[in-house]
Amino acid sequence: MADTREGRPAPVGPIGLFGGMLSYRSRLALIAAAAAVLRLALLARQPLGVDEDFTAAAVARPLGDMLGVVSRDSAPPLFYVLEWLVAQVAGGPAGLRLVPAVAGIALVPLLAALARRVGGNAAGLWAAAFAAVLPATLVASENGRMYSLAGALVVASTLLVWRAIERPSLRAWVGYCLVAAAAVWTDYFAAVALAGVFVALLALRPGRRTTAAAGLATAIAFAAIGPWLVFARAQFDHAGGSFWIPPLSPESIAGTLGQLFAGPVVGPGVPGREILVALQVLAVAAGSAALVSLAGAVASPVVPRIARSAAPGSDFPKPAARRAALFLLLACGGVVALAVVSLWRPILDARYAGVMWLPLFALAGVGLAATPRRLAVALLVAVAVPSLALGTVITGPETASLLPEIESRAGPHDLVAADPDHYLPLLDEGGPAVLARLHVLDAVDPPWYFGTAAYPPDAVVHSVPADVAAAGGTVFYVADPGATPPSLPPGYRRTEQRCVIAACLTIYAPGG
Repeated sequence: MADTREGRPAPVGPIGLFGGMLSYRSRLALIAAAAAVLRLALLARQPLGVDEDFTAAAVARPLGDMLGVVSRDSAPPLFYVLEWLVAQVAGGPAGLRLVPAVAGIALVPLLAALARRVGGNAAGLWAAAFAAVLPATLVASENGRMYSLAGALVVASTLLVWRAIERPSLRAWVGYCLVAAAAVWTDYFAAVALAGVFVALLALRPGRRTTAAAGLATAIAFAAIGPWLVFARAQFDHAGGSFWIPPLSPESIAGTLGQLFAGPVVGPGVPGREILVALQVLAVAAGSAALVSLAGAVASPVVPRIARSAAPGSDFPKPAARRAALFLLLACGGVVALAVVSLWRPILDARYAGVMWLPLFALAGVGLAATPRRLAVALLVAVAVPSLALGTVITGPETASLLPEIESRAGPHDLVAADPDHYLPLLDEGGPAVLARLHVLDAVDPPWYFGTAAYPPDAVVHSVPADVAAAGGTVFYVADPGATPPSLPPGYRRTEQRCVIAACLTIYAPGG
């Protein structure tokens, strides 16, 4: 087999993207640039979701207050600190989603590097293209939450531990440890993902010294979160509380796995929902076909061996493609751990699993590289079209679009109320006139996972305040379609209603 620069074997088998016109690095740069253009162009297309509005409400505060809010919620602080820094110079949905978008762009070359170690240059390019246009990775990049950043850091950790095993050195292990610690400081589920990566590295058959170094670096990365856990001990109160994830069942497992490729479920009321769901099914089928093709790829003698050789004196043997593919497959073992724990307490959710299963997309690139080129391109188009549709059609709740009408009509004696699902968008984007009379109107106190850590004092009321009823004030109630407010005063009736995607404004006033 002929060698190329840097000791890497020339790719064997199906030709890579763009043929042989450009170097590997140039082709990868073009794919990453296309991923960047796609993500940045769609950055502000969707309205902010409820979870994103928690991010916005948190980072709008001074840094110390923000850390206090986060410490009472359910996540580590690194993502929020980065968001706070960006918020000092860029606001709105685009600013809120900039960190996830950059992480989503970085994911493209990271997955290419993993796939290249299994199937050479062609696999790396196909994996990059797959990650660039997949609905799940695109939607995560456009979501102002920590999952895109945590996923990219986990993939980077997987790559760095592989490199550290190939060429052990103090610098390599320190680099892996720092990135792994950053992942844990971004999302607690990254610790589960990294535990799976550590188990997977045993498939590479390192010696005892290398295994001990990997274990020590991983343990230090985990221990680094200790000071934050002391500060955020209020988060432990949520451990025994209620949760929104349904019990484990064949339906919930199938739905979670479907979101591996298709992205989040499209809710009711979205225009063209049936078409979007059909396109998501197409993305699932195409992504699954790419992974199925992997079986033939690793069994084929034309798939090149891992490109990088072991360093002199290393106890790490040069593994074959099958063992490398097994490493990436086992690196996703955290998803299995979530499923097992869910037998006791449901936590299997696509957002959490999304931090753990990204190495599968490197394997999808290997499968595409071993597929006839026309079919591989067709599969790529079959995931790109749903991404474009989901990115351009408004699928998120349009709660904030109801604010102009409320602000133009609400008077000093009126009540602006919302159910817990729609309160944070109004809190984040409402003007002073709305905020002065805004409350959560619910029969019971909302559970913590509605973002109650960001609620101002006395935000929740269980009935229309007496002063509003005494003054004959109007109730502007924002909630899910079909919802009714609890405990309306006697004589109040519905006078108007206007609905948008996943939200309705209903106006109640006293009348005969």
